[in-house]
Amino acid sequence: MRLTTVCIVDDDVQVRRYLVDVLTSIGLTTLEFSSGEDFMRRWRPGETGCVLLDIRMPRITGPEIHDWLRQRSPQLPVIFLSGYADVPTAVRAMRLGAFDVIEKPFNVQHLIERVNTALHLAEERRVAETTSANSWRQSLTPREHDILSAIISGKRNKLIAAELGISERTVESHRASIMAKAKAHSTAELVAMVVGQAPTS
Repeated sequence: MRLTTVCIVDDDVQVRRYLVDVLTSIGLTTLEFSSGEDFMRRWRPGETGCVLLDIRMPRITGPEIHDWLRQRSPQLPVIFLSGYADVPTAVRAMRLGAFDVIEKPFNVQHLIERVNTALHLAEERRVAETTSANSWRQSLTPREHDILSAIISGKRNKLIAAELGISERTVESHRASIMAKAKAHSTAELVAMVVGQAPTS
C-alpha cells in the first residue's frame, strides 16, 4: 500500500491550514503539528510518507527536529519550508539528507510535485527495506524451508524430525543454519521476522 500520509510541522496555523487544503485536495492524508515538541511527542514511525517541516520555529527548530528524525527514521523524506532567504541553513539541511527546501510563499504546483515525488521515494525505500529484510529466506534450502515452516507452527525438534524422517540432530543443524541466515537471536525473534510482528519481551 502506498504511503500517503504527510506530516505538517509549522507554528503558523494559517500555513498549516493552507497545506492541509492543498494536500487533501489531491487525496493525501495530513497530520498537523503546531510545534517541534508536539511533533516529537505524537509522531510514530512507519505511518508517514513525508514530513513538511518549517525551518524557523520557537524553542525547537526545524533542523533540530530533522536531526532527531534522522536518528529514528533516516529514510523518511523531509521537505523544509523556509519563509526566509536562509541559505546556510538550507544548504546544511540538504547536506544532512533533507529531500528538498521550498520557500514561502509556495508555488502550489511545485509543492504538489515535490510532495508526490517524496512519497514515491518513501514507498521505494519501504519496498527495498522489506525485500532486504526477507532476502535471507531466499537463501534457505528446500529442507530448511520445511523446517522453518514447522518452527513457525510451534513444533519441537523431536516432532519435526519424526515428520520429516530425519534425526533430531539433523533438525538442530538445519535450525542453527536458519537462525544464522536470518541473524535471529532466538526462536521468538525468528518467528516475529517471518510473521512481521515485533517479538514480545
